[in-house]
Amino acid sequence: MKRIIAQIGLAATVIAATSAGLASSASATQACTNLPGPAGGRLPLCKTWVWDGNDYDGKWWTNGPSTLPSYSYLERYEDGAVHRSSYSGSYNDRDKVYFRVCDSHTRSCGRWW
Repeated sequence: MKRIIAQIGLAATVIAATSAGLASSASATQACTNLPGPAGGRLPLCKTWVWDGNDYDGKWWTNGPSTLPSYSYLERYEDGAVHRSSYSGSYNDRDKVYFRVCDSHTRSCGRWW
């Protein structure tokens, strides 16, 4: 009986160590695009995301000069909520994060990315 309990304990230790190793070896995925504005112009934007086992952590930033009109702004969607966004930042514990460019003159927005 002691031997069986010892083997179960060893197996649990190996599984836990393996899982911890997998979690710590996660690497960020990166994507970049030129988000079009509804009034013309483009915003070069990049984002990263890392699956941490139950949701995503990541960052976003501009990747070059914008050609958007001055009355354009960035919006960010996080798990059902839309926020006016800065042009760089980070997020933690999210399932879905998207970005789009909006125009304050026409009150219209481009597609989500």
